[in-house]
Amino acid sequence: MFSGWLFDAYAKNDKMVFWIRQTNGDTIRLEDDWSHPIYVAADDELLFEQILASEDIAKYILGSEIVRKYENLTDSVESLVLQLRLKDSNSAARVASKIEKKFRFGEIRLYNVDVLPAQTYFYEHGIFPTCYCHINEKKSGLDWDVRDNVWSTNYKLPQFENVHLTVFPKVAQGTIPRYTDRIDRIEIQKYYDNETIRIEEDSESDILYKLMRQMANINADFVLTNDGDSFTFPYLIERANSNRIKLELGREKDDGGLIKPAREGTSYFSYGKSFFKPSTIKLPGRIHIDTDNSFIMAESGLPGLYELARICRMPFHTASRASIGKCMSSLQFYTADRKNVLIPWKPTLAEHVKSLEELLIADRGGMILEPWIGVHENVAELDFVSLYPSIMEKKNISAETVFCDCCPDSSLRVPGLDNYYRCEKRKGLVPTALEILLAKRKIYKNMRNSAADTELKEIYDARQTAIKWVLVTSFGYLGFNNAKFGRIDAHIAVCAFDRNILIDTIRTAEQQGFKVLHAIVDSIWVQKSNPQKDITIDTYESLKTAIENKTGFDISVEGVYKWVAFVPSKSNNIVGVPNRYFGVFEDGTLKLRGIEARRHDTPVFFSNYQQLILNVLSEAANISEVKAMFPKIENIFNSHLKLLKERRVSLTDLVFTKRISKNYYEYEDRDTVENNALLDLSLGGKSLRAGEILKYVVTDYYGRHSKKRSIPIELAHSQTKFDVKRYCEILQEVTNTVTEPFGITLKAENVMQF
Repeated sequence: MFSGWLFDAYAKNDKMVFWIRQTNGDTIRLEDDWSHPIYVAADDELLFEQILASEDIAKYILGSEIVRKYENLTDSVESLVLQLRLKDSNSAARVASKIEKKFRFGEIRLYNVDVLPAQTYFYEHGIFPTCYCHINEKKSGLDWDVRDNVWSTNYKLPQFENVHLTVFPKVAQGTIPRYTDRIDRIEIQKYYDNETIRIEEDSESDILYKLMRQMANINADFVLTNDGDSFTFPYLIERANSNRIKLELGREKDDGGLIKPAREGTSYFSYGKSFFKPSTIKLPGRIHIDTDNSFIMAESGLPGLYELARICRMPFHTASRASIGKCMSSLQFYTADRKNVLIPWKPTLAEHVKSLEELLIADRGGMILEPWIGVHENVAELDFVSLYPSIMEKKNISAETVFCDCCPDSSLRVPGLDNYYRCEKRKGLVPTALEILLAKRKIYKNMRNSAADTELKEIYDARQTAIKWVLVTSFGYLGFNNAKFGRIDAHIAVCAFDRNILIDTIRTAEQQGFKVLHAIVDSIWVQKSNPQKDITIDTYESLKTAIENKTGFDISVEGVYKWVAFVPSKSNNIVGVPNRYFGVFEDGTLKLRGIEARRHDTPVFFSNYQQLILNVLSEAANISEVKAMFPKIENIFNSHLKLLKERRVSLTDLVFTKRISKNYYEYEDRDTVENNALLDLSLGGKSLRAGEILKYVVTDYYGRHSKKRSIPIELAHSQTKFDVKRYCEILQEVTNTVTEPFGITLKAENVMQF
């Protein structure tokens, strides 16, 4: 028997490989005879025999049997389906395509095809990453005695050995590293004892051999890189191949060494933006995390990743790189598996037919009350706690519960939509999956608020942040056309409840003597209509209680602003922008939305500058005191203006960041600043694809026909000069974003001479 924490898992042919971190610090490798199942459903069961009789398909099949499953989420009766266990667990999509091509469209339906084998194994055996367990090796396979619970909030983890790997190619300043460039040096930073190991040898092959020895000696669990998927490991693989070296950096021995992926990555479109995801480089037995390719690491670090992998039952490699939507889908897949429901390869639940009039009434989204433009004092912000997922869970909204076949006369209606009803007999898959997320996030927030230890506070906050993002995504996936268990009717129902809740909230606030300055989906900003000196936090707590009693949903007092400024649209100064405002709470904490200091594309110099002047203004108790501080703000403005004019600002602090929406060669207008940088980057040997990040410095903004309007930061060098005039203008714009709501506009004198 072995005891320890489940660390890594992946499929190899008809076996599952596991790495277990034992209590003594050793990591052991275990195997289980197991293969991934896919399922085939058909109206004519004779088609099953045709599949099994096909030699072209049979050679991929290890075993088969007829089993009972709920084919569709909406089914009330189980169906007989064909289960196929594969000889190679990683070949599910290939085998499914072969089966699909043998039949006419609609004759057969395939399930559980694109679920990762490791996830399927986790679902079947009730295990998850970092679960503590006793494992017995039996003739029938591994027997997992789990001594952990995914609902636990005080779980223990082993002391992982984590390192950060950085590779430095030997390149000249202002040139882009290429795979043909020799390795200059490699640095391995050990997180546990903060030691940095520097690998620098005369021979490149000696550097590579020493790297492999050091990785084996350190016995790292997590290997973090800044660009491991997109450059570091593909580069190391190329250099190893050039030196005829088999590069082994994982724990698996004699596995052929690391191989460069066949594809560099894929571009995809999500929530109105293009994204690029490089192909994953895995180190078997270790977890490689590319921090540039990991949303969850950026938001909540390793503690958040641990929590996400546990709840969603995904291997660390996958969870660290997966979109939050994919993580949430895995939790739904697990819930479906517990309910004996198959997971469709290609979603089939269609929207219910609606007339144009019904569609106009139903599909209206969330409610927004435009902000009162200007600066306001003594304003309270109240936010509902995870409102949309709470609606889904409390009101039992899921693809199979809205317009269910079993309750056409249901008394559970959807407000504002006369013909919408909800199931009275069963709890939906989506609400069931959300239970653990809503419950654990609430617990973690309470634990964070009550923890005395700073490190524990940070851990609990990271965990609740990871869960928050899954909850945020859960609503969008209800209406996502590729979601396995989504349906637009459920999405519409949630929006209807939200509108009803927000209307009740606004009315309750007004009945309590408040003026509602702004409201958006799940938040409201209120101000006493007739301010009195005796207004205290208890006044707002009383409003909170009244809203909760009226709506039945938890709401929190985010805080009371000393002052808050709602900023107008840049294109129309009489129109408010719902998500563009800044203000300071009574405790001095700033809250910023939509302005430059909050935006990811703003150069560091300007975001730091705007944050600085806001920090100064945060000391003011009211609008009059803010205005009295403007001479000080003007001095700060002039000092930063001087830094720009005298070119005493680092180029790295003036970098603009843009996620490009198309491949570099698809841009036709080369006269723009961004496209100029894209072209230069391509000529320098790095061609960006849709979704990748472009970083550049403006060098000649007003040179309309100049080919040097900007330069990619990768090509910048000590002689590169930035466009002083343009950057001074931006400084002015950034300043006025903050000052203009108070009626003051600052101008940079003598800017035009540059």
